[in-house]
Amino acid sequence: MLLAWACMIAGTGALVVGVVVYRANREAEGRDVSRLFSAVKQWLGIKEPPPFRIPTLDQAEAERAVDRLIDMGFLKFVAEPQKAAVRRQLIETARNRYLDSDWDDECVAADLRSYPADAEDLAEGQVGATMLLMKPVLEREGVKLESVVDDFGDEKYELVVNGKPHLIYEKGQDSWTLGLKRLLEISNGLLEKAGSAERLYAVYGGNEGRVMLLTPEMLDYIESIGDVLDHGWMPRRSEEFGK
Repeated sequence: MLLAWACMIAGTGALVVGVVVYRANREAEGRDVSRLFSAVKQWLGIKEPPPFRIPTLDQAEAERAVDRLIDMGFLKFVAEPQKAAVRRQLIETARNRYLDSDWDDECVAADLRSYPADAEDLAEGQVGATMLLMKPVLEREGVKLESVVDDFGDEKYELVVNGKPHLIYEKGQDSWTLGLKRLLEISNGLLEKAGSAERLYAVYGGNEGRVMLLTPEMLDYIESIGDVLDHGWMPRRSEEFGK
């Protein structure tokens, strides 16, 4: 009996040693092959490409970028006592490759430029409700919103602004795309009529969609530093959403 146990222990030990030796040999072979490839590349003059790094802004660069936007009026809708805090929030997000500030309970950004625009919600009759979230800022820009009604029916969806109906989509059309596109178009038409330089753009999309108010000058600057911002976040014009 003792002999059998001794044989089992010895066999197990031999197996463990064998596995360790095998793995060590394989790792050594891998290192040898890697060294061989490195030597061949060096002999042929092939240089290793630098590791890919996603471009980002450091603290100083983020501060300069945000302050440039502030000089253009980015915080003009923010009350003076809150401006310093909102600036810090914008700098923090800029370092993370987008621009935003803290949201309230309705997901409205503290800078009062960014608003929720879930494409599914818009498609299901919330275009007017989204516009009403922007009402204080729109009215500061000269837009008069006496009434905003979502007329959501079985055959078509219309937004009635100040008594004037605007078609959002008809049955069978791409409701997700058109809900967002029409929100941009109607809002921008009202802003243009009021003589405002502000325009509404889409950021992200789908259930994560938002809309953002910017002047052409702000948009041009954001696009000029686009390589350090998340491509999915970059503001998009209504024309980019088809007919």
